[in-house]
Amino acid sequence: MLDEAFENVAPYISNLREIKKFVEDNKNRDIKETMEIIDKRILSSPPDLATDFRILQNELRKMINTEM
Repeated sequence: MLDEAFENVAPYISNLREIKKFVEDNKNRDIKETMEIIDKRILSSPPDLATDFRILQNELRKMINTEM
């Protein structure tokens, strides 16, 4: 799911390399755990990177809500 979310939002990401590395490092984690990690990264990242994580997080939430 994380891979698909990344593919959907990649055109809107400004720190593509860093977000792609995050996706590769976390794609096998449970989605709940991944969302918690994204929350922490949003709080600890510079504004532009935090925005990219928010974009990814919003897409994941959209996908989760569509699945239900």
